[in-house]
Amino acid sequence: MNRNVSRIAEDFIKDCRKILNDNLIEQYIFGSQVKNTNVEGSDIDILLIVFKIDTEIKQQISALASDYSINHNIVISPILKEKSIWEKNKKYNTLFYTEVKQFGITL
Repeated sequence: MNRNVSRIAEDFIKDCRKILNDNLIEQYIFGSQVKNTNVEGSDIDILLIVFKIDTEIKQQISALASDYSINHNIVISPILKEKSIWEKNKKYNTLFYTEVKQFGITL
């Protein structure tokens, strides 16, 4: 993974932690940036696993991603998942779960 992408993702996660506090359980970067299959214009996929999601959290994370995308000229695509939903993905070994666990990097 490109160092610049890694730095942007790490900074984004730091700012997410300020918003989510103790609600944040795990965070991963995954997708083409991690697998080095990215092309020009590829986004940075970030999974945030939390205890609870509400409208305010969605809006704050979305606004943060928009700011980062504009400031760094690369799209940040955060995905918020509640722990209970993530556990269902694990139980049924979904393609999404498998992709994140096989190729994702914990931040």
